[in-house]
Amino acid sequence: METEDAQGHSPPSYTLLYIHEFDVKRFFTLDDYYDSDRIAYYSALKSVNQKTLDLTQWLEYFLEGVRVSILRVKERVLQLSLERQKQREKGQIALTERQMKIVEFIQRNGQISSGDIQKTFKISRQAAYKEIKKLIEQDIIERSGSGKAIYYVLK
Repeated sequence: METEDAQGHSPPSYTLLYIHEFDVKRFFTLDDYYDSDRIAYYSALKSVNQKTLDLTQWLEYFLEGVRVSILRVKERVLQLSLERQKQREKGQIALTERQMKIVEFIQRNGQISSGDIQKTFKISRQAAYKEIKKLIEQDIIERSGSGKAIYYVLK
């Protein structure tokens, strides 16, 4: 349900685009553009000539919002396409049970250290490094930090 603001205008949510029943809300709403500069939004609304009902300035502003929003969608779609292409080129990665648990640990905690791996699996430092090396070679994790503060994060 739409509500009016203090000036009696409905918020720009009425500008959501639905094209051929495609749910574009996953990609964008025009609200983002209009909410970013409320002064410009209200200025464009006030630009409508009440006597002649000339909407030119409002339409120019509105269409600029559409253009900017569509460019953002285009950038996001291209980024998703690149990510999907990279995944196809890599193929499916086979991980051992231990490696999957290491990845899950990083997902939950943001990082993992060699010591964490040693404690979790009750393995030696060399065995922990062997697991780390495999995950680095498969381009799944990367090293961060230095010295005794080295830890590993997802790529």
